Amino acid sequence: MTFSKAVSRRAFALAGALVAAHGGLVKPQPGLAQDSTPGPYTTPEPPPESIATPTTLPVQDAYTFVVAGLDTRGKDDDQNTDVIMLSRVDVLNGRVRTISIPRDLLTDIPGYGMHKINAAYNIASKANNLDWNAGVALFRATIEWNFNFKVDGIVTTNLLKMPGVIDAMGGVTVINPYDLVDDAYPTPDFGTKKLFYPAGELRLNGEQALEFSRTRHMDFDEGRVMRQQLVLSACLDELQKPANLTRLPAIVEAGQQFVMTDIPADVQGHLVANVPNMHRELVEWGTVVEFLWGETLADGGWNYMTDWTVLPAHVRGWLGVGYLDVNRW
Repeated sequence: MTFSKAVSRRAFALAGALVAAHGGLVKPQPGLAQDSTPGPYTTPEPPPESIATPTTLPVQDAYTFVVAGLDTRGKDDDQNTDVIMLSRVDVLNGRVRTISIPRDLLTDIPGYGMHKINAAYNIASKANNLDWNAGVALFRATIEWNFNFKVDGIVTTNLLKMPGVIDAMGGVTVINPYDLVDDAYPTPDFGTKKLFYPAGELRLNGEQALEFSRTRHMDFDEGRVMRQQLVLSACLDELQKPANLTRLPAIVEAGQQFVMTDIPADVQGHLVANVPNMHRELVEWGTVVEFLWGETLADGGWNYMTDWTVLPAHVRGWLGVGYLDVNRW
């Protein structure tokens, strides 16, 4: 182990202890509401503030989390989970496996029938004055019912607050596999702009990372998922750089506007302390594209369809998790 890596591990171990002692890196707090100050990543009519209630989750060797990117705009708009990732974090072995689920997947939402999977949070949140806990409860139930595994914790991010976190890191570096063009990327003022990101190594600031992660006009959801995974891997790379330890306070501050979670403080501390032990080559990404096909329903809506007797087993196998109910697929 090099001196710099040893220092990094000690620093993150201390940071993890401080996180646990001070109530969590991401405290249960108002996190969905955006600032009322007009600007490119704010809205003048934010949703009501909502407080996350921590789960009773013990510190353990591995966890299964659901990470969702909320497209949160005004209080009267839908609160859809337009990015959905299922992740197994094996702290003991320094391994993270994550599989992306497309937002348009037609899914059985318990108590509400068949809808796109990104609607689960929105349905319960709207029925309860945009309460985060209500939205997350139905979202968790939807994942557990359809994929048949236990969810340990939920993390939601406000996509429009992503630039602040990336900028707090000083930017991220990704390897873009091919030229990316979008002639009509939507802007916060409901207009459009042209994007061009060339193939090769790119150093992205916060706004650029958001654009890179959200555009899909050129290569649809498959391309967007791939780019989201590139950006998240790049974030881990930045966090593991010893030179960036001094940025941690700014990253934490930005993260508190970006993230809400029901993961309790001691588990957050455990995860933070083990960031240097996450092996880059063991951070793996999967998709479910080969199990999907598109279909237009009688109401005119387009959805991804799948064989639900097959897909859950693939997802559990990729994550390395067992059944929640052995009597179901």
